[in-house]
Amino acid sequence: MAPGVVPGHEITGELVATSNGSRLELGDRVVVDTVCGCGQCAPCIRGAPSKCVSPGELGFTADGGWAEYVRVETQRLHRVPDSLPSNEAVLAEPFAIPLGALLDCNEPISGRRLLVVGDGMAAFAFASAAFALKAGHVDVCLRHEERTSLFQTINENIHLVTGDLVEPRLADISVDTVGRSASIRTVLSGTRNRGLTICYGLADAVVQDFPLSEVVLRNLRISGHTNPRRVWPTLIGLLKDGALRTEGLVDRIVTLDDVPDVVTKWTRSFKTVIEF
Repeated sequence: MAPGVVPGHEITGELVATSNGSRLELGDRVVVDTVCGCGQCAPCIRGAPSKCVSPGELGFTADGGWAEYVRVETQRLHRVPDSLPSNEAVLAEPFAIPLGALLDCNEPISGRRLLVVGDGMAAFAFASAAFALKAGHVDVCLRHEERTSLFQTINENIHLVTGDLVEPRLADISVDTVGRSASIRTVLSGTRNRGLTICYGLADAVVQDFPLSEVVLRNLRISGHTNPRRVWPTLIGLLKDGALRTEGLVDRIVTLDDVPDVVTKWTRSFKTVIEF
């Protein structure tokens, strides 16, 4: 984070001011696409900020959702469906990258077998998105057994396993939502020959013991994914239709005054939301 920046990068709120001719109205509940272009690189100059070579993000490079007011370009605001409560709408951004990664991976999802490694919000979102896109089979490799009942709510056909029980070389597409040496070894071993592995987790910026021979000798493809393109209309539609499950994922709501204690005395919640 840049020094002095107000944190908060998963944001939902109410529109209190806008320019003339906006497609949104005052009072609309909105979610925010928090990724923004730098405005200086060649893609930004030619009007394609989604292809920015050095993108920023609210809460990291510019003031985010912990501020009383947040200023955002209109095109990065999306109206929340009336059927979606605000404490579920705030999950839109955590779903955006996983859904976008599957949509942008240049592989069909319908009918395919997927493996997701991890048991945090990103893993939940990848598994949910896979079912929403009609995957034929979804395995999730959990690190903590206490998350089993939560992940079972995604879909009755979900298959939950532990790392030592991941079936080798079966997944057409595998996803590492953790980003450690062990998770990468697990995800690569579970991918079929010539299959695709999506790297999303960043627990470690540099990982050791990377199994390069697996990639080379089995013709695996590795793809990194962050800022998805053109995902938001599809995402809002799936949330509106209930194809992506959000109910009950927020298990702790705190006030802004609670934040110092919450941060310094962190306990293991699935998703904490600051409400004010």
